[in-house]
Amino acid sequence: MHLSRPLSVVLAAGILSLMASCSQSDRTLAIATGGPAGLYYPFGGGMASLWSEALPGVNAKAEVTGGSVTNVIQVARGESDLGIAMADVVTSAYTGTGRFPEPLPLRVLFTAYPNIVHVLSLRSSGIESITDLAGKRVAIGAQGSGTAVAATNMLNGLGLSLQDIAPRYLSFGETTTGLKDGTLDAGFVVGGLGIAAVTELAVTRDIQIISLTEAELAELTVQHPAYSGYTIPAGTYAGVDEPRQALGIWSAVVVHEAMPEDLAYALTCSVYKEHQRLLSISPVVKDMTLDNIHQLAAVPLHSGTRRYLQNPTDNCPAPEPAEAAL
Repeated sequence: MHLSRPLSVVLAAGILSLMASCSQSDRTLAIATGGPAGLYYPFGGGMASLWSEALPGVNAKAEVTGGSVTNVIQVARGESDLGIAMADVVTSAYTGTGRFPEPLPLRVLFTAYPNIVHVLSLRSSGIESITDLAGKRVAIGAQGSGTAVAATNMLNGLGLSLQDIAPRYLSFGETTTGLKDGTLDAGFVVGGLGIAAVTELAVTRDIQIISLTEAELAELTVQHPAYSGYTIPAGTYAGVDEPRQALGIWSAVVVHEAMPEDLAYALTCSVYKEHQRLLSISPVVKDMTLDNIHQLAAVPLHSGTRRYLQNPTDNCPAPEPAEAAL
């Protein structure tokens, strides 16, 4: 996703939009998520349902988007109130590095769960390592997605560039369809353990999840401290009977720094109070604990979250009326 106007102008407009939304008697909160085949969308929908039911005056809705990069930009512009994004994208956006020419006014509301970078092919392809992707047709995620960022970082970090492959910018659904019909040789799918796109592909095809070596993991984590190793247990996906060593990247829910403190406090409190309810969406949500809330050390928590951490409680107050928030 590209910014067509100067970033400072865009962000100023975003702040005005955020202030305008807070002048209404009820808050409608838009949650920027991802595509319907990934986990961000159902996770965002679960939070939207929870907040709409638990917090008087709050109506939340999950929105389908291109993914992490799109989400942080929309939150910074005030086009979305919350966004789910991967740690590497959030860190780059906050610091104004990589594809972000200026720092974005973001804060972490809370850490969600670790994503796993699934590098997929079919066993019949003969692809068994990252270097085997050279010259292949490889889906690297949708434009504006965290998957595309992670795939590019991973390839570059292990000695390949996009010029060494035939890259395809595709959604998860398009990626698995391409693997099924033979128009792709491999593809990156980034999401929580047991993500539907990979689970469904494994039911109909004999899949290969490329396993990283310890040396490859060490190289990637040195280059990108937001990354870590993650072992996909044997049997997670049909036909994958041995553990596979993959790259793990935490996700976080981010908001604009101008979000009112009482609203951020109420959103955070209700999520941890109803953690068991969110677990019904995916088992990866088990990692969304207070112990893991500081996983994105380079990006500060919102003041409302910090206030909640001073005295965690299940007695979550409703946010102040919106018209009095700013």
